[in-house]
Amino acid sequence: MQIRSVLFVGRRNAARSIMAESCFNAAAIPGWRAFSAGWQPEAKADARALRLLEQGGFPADGLLPKPVAIFRQPGAPQIDLSVFLDAELPSDVAAYPGLREFWRVPDPSGGADPNPAYREALDAIATRIGELILSGRLFAELRAAS
Repeated sequence: MQIRSVLFVGRRNAARSIMAESCFNAAAIPGWRAFSAGWQPEAKADARALRLLEQGGFPADGLLPKPVAIFRQPGAPQIDLSVFLDAELPSDVAAYPGLREFWRVPDPSGGADPNPAYREALDAIATRIGELILSGRLFAELRAAS
């Protein structure tokens, strides 16, 4: 069976895209795996995002910000779907691999009390992942693109 991959893209790859990677992989969809990356990645993952994942029972070990460039190198996993989480997009969005979706999940790191914002971001991401899986788009669009 061919393994398909989704790449969750956030500018900094520190919170939202890492949460999406963990949530998608926790769903354990046969034949699918998720990665995350950013076009301006931070040096380390957002501790509040990792803590929230752990509290929710999602895996958080080994989640680190990565540059998108690693997925463009020879030998990198083939990306079938790139999901952008920022309202701001990279200037080279057309060069990203696979089909593209744009979810626009608000950045939880700003604001006076970010704790509810992180929960809202995780809830929005989990909802969108559930919709993607249940809609059948995940499989139908890729069959059509093959």
